[in-house]
Amino acid sequence: MLTIFLSVLLAAAPNTVGTTAARADTVKNISAGGNVNTDVAVTNNPAETDFIFYVDEVRVDKETAKKIKLIDIKTITTVRDQAAIDLYGPDAINGVVDIKTKNWNKDNKQPVISNSSKKSLEYVDLGLSVNWATCNIGAERPEEYGDYYSWGEIEPKRSYAWDNYIHSNGSNKKLTKYCSDSSYGDKGFTDNKTSLDPEDDVAHIKLGKGWRIPTREEFEELMQNCTWTWNTLNGVNGYLVTSNKSGYTDRSIFLPASGLRSLSNLFFVGQYGFYWSTTTSNNFPDSAVSLYIFYGQLSIIESSAYCQGQCIRPVHTK
Repeated sequence: MLTIFLSVLLAAAPNTVGTTAARADTVKNISAGGNVNTDVAVTNNPAETDFIFYVDEVRVDKETAKKIKLIDIKTITTVRDQAAIDLYGPDAINGVVDIKTKNWNKDNKQPVISNSSKKSLEYVDLGLSVNWATCNIGAERPEEYGDYYSWGEIEPKRSYAWDNYIHSNGSNKKLTKYCSDSSYGDKGFTDNKTSLDPEDDVAHIKLGKGWRIPTREEFEELMQNCTWTWNTLNGVNGYLVTSNKSGYTDRSIFLPASGLRSLSNLFFVGQYGFYWSTTTSNNFPDSAVSLYIFYGQLSIIESSAYCQGQCIRPVHTK
């Protein structure tokens, strides 16, 4: 069985946004001919080698994309320039290859996990009960937004909706995990879980031992024991959070106003920030607790639907 390599993916994709029908024809013709040159050199053009990849709505790395069998591909779509940034976020500045496979099981919704090894983040001791990371997950600098995740999922996606949320069967009234109200559970399901299990905590999965998503109480501690100053860091709006604890007042973190994702859209970026906690909502059975930031306002909100895409600022246990 033929394996489609990165060079073939790029060769099969046009330079601008293309229709999925055209992509399907391209792949079909390559597959029928059977003359796939796996030795074609990958171009050195950064605009092509720095593509990011999505397979069935889930972001993967290049090595994972290269392992997909040609016969299993339904469509390949490439998006570049501003259209890519609008659809997929700032990481897509060099373009996106979006692959749909024939045998993706939407009922199963198991994500394609990338083969990347665990990455590390730096953290700051603010004199609190946990250490706070200097960046969001998926970011390399404090002002970068990083990746967006549905609550309890461990890979970013192109679209954030109930029909592809991993812990439901396509609806907020058909939850399959983290449900305390039988009217919201699939076939009356409840498990009464109030916090993410480690296998659903992206910080724990991606960063390793000691790392996790913060709890509601840890966000409240951060709010109550720090000075929050609305600021701009390298052109990005957000809050500079400086410790008020004796001996730690020279230490701070920056939380960018990263907005949130719903469906394929990015909302409120540069104006608001939404950050997941690991805690379920007390008031909404299909929601979790988030830290909400806005110029002149900080609050804990309980109405963030599980399927929304929000950023994560992880903590490290002391």
